[in-house]
Amino acid sequence: MKRQAITTIWLIMLLLGLASCKSSEKNQGGKTSVEQLQQVKLSGRNYWLALPRGYQAANSYKLLLAFHPSGGNGKDMQSFTYFDQISNEYIVAYPDSEQVEWNEGCNCNIAHRLGADDLGFTSHIITDIQSRHNVIPGEVYAAGYSQGGLFVQNLACNLPELFKAVAVVAAPMSIQLASSCSPSTAVSVMMVHGTDDTVLPYNGMVHHNFGLISSADAIALMAGKNDALPYALHKTQVAPHTHLTSYHNGTQKFQLYSVQGGGHTWQFAGFDTSRQILNFFAEAEQPELPEHSQLVTTEQGQFHVRAMGLSNPGPAVVLLAGPNYNYHSDSAWFAALQPLLAKQYRVYSIDRLGNAYSSHTEELSYRRFADDLALVLQQLQETQLAFVTFSSSSISARWFYQLHQQQFDIKAMLYIDPDIPLPHSLSLYQGYPANWYLANLPALLPHLAAGNWTERTKEKLEIEYNEIKQLVVEHDVQMDWTYFEQIMQLRLLIPQQQARAIEIAGYITDLDGYAQLPMVSAIPVSIIDSDFEQQQIDQAQDEPELAEALHFWQQEGSAWSAEQASISHGQYIALSNSDHLVPVQQPEQIKQALDWLFRELQLP
Repeated sequence: MKRQAITTIWLIMLLLGLASCKSSEKNQGGKTSVEQLQQVKLSGRNYWLALPRGYQAANSYKLLLAFHPSGGNGKDMQSFTYFDQISNEYIVAYPDSEQVEWNEGCNCNIAHRLGADDLGFTSHIITDIQSRHNVIPGEVYAAGYSQGGLFVQNLACNLPELFKAVAVVAAPMSIQLASSCSPSTAVSVMMVHGTDDTVLPYNGMVHHNFGLISSADAIALMAGKNDALPYALHKTQVAPHTHLTSYHNGTQKFQLYSVQGGGHTWQFAGFDTSRQILNFFAEAEQPELPEHSQLVTTEQGQFHVRAMGLSNPGPAVVLLAGPNYNYHSDSAWFAALQPLLAKQYRVYSIDRLGNAYSSHTEELSYRRFADDLALVLQQLQETQLAFVTFSSSSISARWFYQLHQQQFDIKAMLYIDPDIPLPHSLSLYQGYPANWYLANLPALLPHLAAGNWTERTKEKLEIEYNEIKQLVVEHDVQMDWTYFEQIMQLRLLIPQQQARAIEIAGYITDLDGYAQLPMVSAIPVSIIDSDFEQQQIDQAQDEPELAEALHFWQQEGSAWSAEQASISHGQYIALSNSDHLVPVQQPEQIKQALDWLFRELQLP
């Protein structure tokens, strides 16, 4: 009776799957190239090969294997996926299953009982094609539909080393494969599934022999198995009626396209599955960017820029991030401020190399960023500027003004807790931990590369996150938590940990150059001066010398800030009972200070 029940389930799936395939082919329309397929016999089995249009034996190509649904064959798969018709970059193989379905990893179906070695067959196909044609190393992909999609998940779990990325359409994941999946290496995974699929339900199904977890759980599982960062990015309406859930680990990404109301089909209205899959393969190593984010390419690298309020007139407001007490420094600190400012201003937050989604380099400094910033602003075609800087990014803004004021029309600057270029403050900044990082950097970078600080970084981020939640609640701040989480979690990645170490090690030199620059007097410079030092002073009461040094630092900073604001005809704004993270705690205060500057300068 059990075997009969299993067979009945799969026969139903077979009939529905075939109907779906025909529906997909009919919906697609247009001419196919089935007659152009080459039949290849391999160890008693069969696959169909499609070479790119204009194929040249001397050229190198990517390789894509496309797996048909239950009851189908490779020619059927080609007829509605048409991968070989829409790209000349791929050699495409459409394998035939040995049995009515693929041995997809549930250990519960006909192919499993009859011992179909579909994993071995897949590996053999790749080797066979690589022996006959020039396949670009590391550029092998797989896509599967319905039960073929279940098998592609088996490939991602058990043969991930063969593929750069895989795509699964109209298939969640069997409970059995979910419990056994243990990939030896990471591989990017894309899933596409209609929420009203009645054949392989989007929300999974309970069955004593062939149960399914949901597609949302499946993509979360694959993300977790491949060491993805914890917070998923959710986007609505990335295509008509289509929502995106996206994870990444810095190198691979894991995405689910949920088609609202979609059934068991390959193609959806407004969502060209085949083209979307090829787009995913082309960008398999690039994390999905949050809303309003972009990468600006210059000769020095790619810079993450978040642009908001682009239709607003007047000078561009440029937000530059500096570090908190853990030296974490990126545009996450502007998750509350930028949306607020963008209601009135055209606002860009720009991340230095090595931070957020910006590319990596071993040559990092706040001084260097001044020149990088000029290249980015050129690409953005912004010449009239007002800077808002937080913490040590005052170094970058001051150097930018020194070096590029002839090229750009810099209207004003607003410093938030700037670095103080005076002897006592410098002695504190250039002591621990900056001097320790400088002395130990050569040994520290490989230590970080081995992941030895990842857990401690995670612990620090959790503490920071809870502290910021408390600040936001206490001060009733409107926070873009999605953006904050997406940027914050990037600090866990090894390259970002190393970039942080390099910047701290270079901080001493940055400060030496910064201290040689005179105060700005030709444009207004307003300064928001929080009393965050007071907490450190209070904590050091049992160490009188340290408490005295910290108190002097606080006094020196306030005096310098007031003088800089005065000689430039800006505002000096002292905040009491304030945290250092003013952009998170008091974004309205920053907006008021910026409004004042624009009014004084009669800017739109």
